[in-house]
Amino acid sequence: MGKAEWGADPDFFGPRHAHREARLVRRLREVAPKPGRHLECAAGVGSLSLTLAREGRIVVAADLSPLSLQVLRRRAETSGLGDRVLPVVADVTRLPFADGTFESATTAETLEHIPGHEFAVSEFARVLAPGGWLAGTVPAGPKQWSDWDDWAGHLRRYTPQDMSAVLEGAGLEPQATVWGWPLLRLYDDFFLKRVNRRRLESAGTVEDDSALRRISGLGRRRGLVALVRMVFSFDRLFDGSPWGVGLLFTARKR
Repeated sequence: MGKAEWGADPDFFGPRHAHREARLVRRLREVAPKPGRHLECAAGVGSLSLTLAREGRIVVAADLSPLSLQVLRRRAETSGLGDRVLPVVADVTRLPFADGTFESATTAETLEHIPGHEFAVSEFARVLAPGGWLAGTVPAGPKQWSDWDDWAGHLRRYTPQDMSAVLEGAGLEPQATVWGWPLLRLYDDFFLKRVNRRRLESAGTVEDDSALRRISGLGRRRGLVALVRMVFSFDRLFDGSPWGVGLLFTARKR
């Protein structure tokens, strides 16, 4: 196992990350278009929180990492969104909010890391107002498991049936769709897995490896990211295919 640590390079984002967040935002916009109080669970350094704040939502960004939330706070203030993004150190399995506080919530690539994911989903449901919506993404396809999942700290991958059962158990009315086939699956298999393997075997950070540093730089080129995202949008025609890389879900509180 390599020396690189999960989360050591949190800004190593690119078109896959941007595409997944865009799909999540679009889905949330469809089911909960009215801006209101929103909970972003495991917000990290805040790319999703900032996007939702720009749409007019008041975003409470919850995360266990004070360091990540410091980065998020600086990014929000620099973007002029300091009054719309409220960072809070919190455990998603024990949220420090009253019942029915939020009109909507998101959880992106989080539940697969949590041993008691059903407790987290129950907390999301508790803090949602009646009729409120939860939207999220998780990795799909248990048969796609690799050593990268082990290194990333994943405890599971999901089928639509798995995810729906957890959401229904919390009193939510779910919809779950597999996404990311065929183009994104090809991108993962022939490019991203090789990048991840290099990161996994790296003895340092992204900046210490010239190849990874170049790839990271490409991931920050907005025009290139937008172009690749446009190519990935073709995969929407095949939503529901069992070979997709991810699972997009929404759930309404009864």
